[in-house]
Amino acid sequence: MKKNKRPVMERVVKTSESNDDWSIKFWQKAGVKQRFATAWKMLEDYEKIKGKNGNKIRLRRNIENIQRI
Repeated sequence: MKKNKRPVMERVVKTSESNDDWSIKFWQKAGVKQRFATAWKMLEDYEKIKGKNGNKIRLRRNIENIQRI
């Protein structure tokens, strides 16, 4: 049986001691493709929660120009 190679990280801390460092390291380790796939899955789940089937999600196509600020 083939296993998926996914980053596995965990941490247990008191809420008062938590910060964003761990989350940043986790998502950096995950890579761009995994971050995009996870964000897309979150959009699908959001659509399902709203009562839609999540099949018609797409990126907005009405942006005409992108410039670095």
